[in-house]
Amino acid sequence: MKPFAIRLLLRLFAALPFRLAQAAGGLLGWLHWRLPNRLRRISHGNIERCYAQRHPRWRRQLLRASLVETGRTLAESAWFWGRTPAQVLPLVREVRGFEHLDRARRAGRGIVFATPHLGAWELSAAFGAQHIPLTVLFRPPRLAALRDALLRARERLGMHPVPTDGAGVRALHRALRRGEAVGVLPDQQPRGGVGLYAPFFGQPALTMTLLSRLAHRSGAPVIFAAMERLPRGRGFRLHLRPADAAVGDADMTTAAAAVNREVEKCIALAPAQYMWNYKRFQGTPPQE
Repeated sequence: MKPFAIRLLLRLFAALPFRLAQAAGGLLGWLHWRLPNRLRRISHGNIERCYAQRHPRWRRQLLRASLVETGRTLAESAWFWGRTPAQVLPLVREVRGFEHLDRARRAGRGIVFATPHLGAWELSAAFGAQHIPLTVLFRPPRLAALRDALLRARERLGMHPVPTDGAGVRALHRALRRGEAVGVLPDQQPRGGVGLYAPFFGQPALTMTLLSRLAHRSGAPVIFAAMERLPRGRGFRLHLRPADAAVGDADMTTAAAAVNREVEKCIALAPAQYMWNYKRFQGTPPQE
């Protein structure tokens, strides 16, 4: 899709009432289901690998639903980016596990939020930023025209974005030392070979070690956050769950496997709302 068309589409989503924007996003996702395209091809391959034991009809239904939900995620994100916390946070209708956030905040060691690409993950970060100062890594989109707009939008929603480089990682460590929170996408494929292959649905997937290194070095608790989309535009349900202690293990192989197990638990909440079009299985693991 051409940059101009993408900008126009995002502006359209942002201008619509929330439920109408969500419905329009679902229509866009349905078109990706009906027409041959890259997102459908990648999603199909990932679902076939991760759920090989499930019935083909079940996998086909999941593929269709996931593409529709991906369209909704895009539309919602555009809508969030153009608004303030006071406008978006009322969409969080229920929070399960808030006591874990409250306990970690009072402990004063900082918090590492791990938010997989499930449901409205942008809204998860906006919610967390209202309860504790939150620093997040910001990887600029490929479309340069969106970079500044996204940066401003995340700042407007209360986050402090830092670049995905050495300076950004140091900023994360400083935030934790101040007793603040940092946000990490635990299923984001690391660049530059900085990662380990660990099982993800039984398949080797290149997995980041940053999350585990932050937890191990700082001693801060890790909380997984999943913002589940409720049906018929009724809003969202946020799930907060403390991670297994192995996520912060000194052995990065053990830790990476634990991270992927935690991501799998989040996906089990709403498999269709996971971003299956993300290339988790790029590359080939080294042979033993």
